[in-house]
Amino acid sequence: MRYPVVVHNIEYAGFGAIAPDLPHCHCHAETLDATLQKMAETILQRLEDVCAAGESPPEPGDIDTLRGNPAFAGGIWAIIDVAHSQTSPNKTER
Repeated sequence: MRYPVVVHNIEYAGFGAIAPDLPHCHCHAETLDATLQKMAETILQRLEDVCAAGESPPEPGDIDTLRGNPAFAGGIWAIIDVAHSQTSPNKTER
């Protein structure tokens, strides 16, 4: 899945990122590259949590629509492409 992510430069503190389509999915790092890498890991973890709760992952939103939200003004937009295999939360390992 390809999730839009907005990154803001936090003065004297690095970068903060949020995936607007995934509740509670955000991270912080010192560099832009580190932030994007950490965001990919955070998205994967959040998707695993959602699936473990028996829910379906939310569909990625339209980046043009998200850009129009004033809460994200001034941010740098990126697309994080994550390969996530959705497994049944009731699956029994043998």
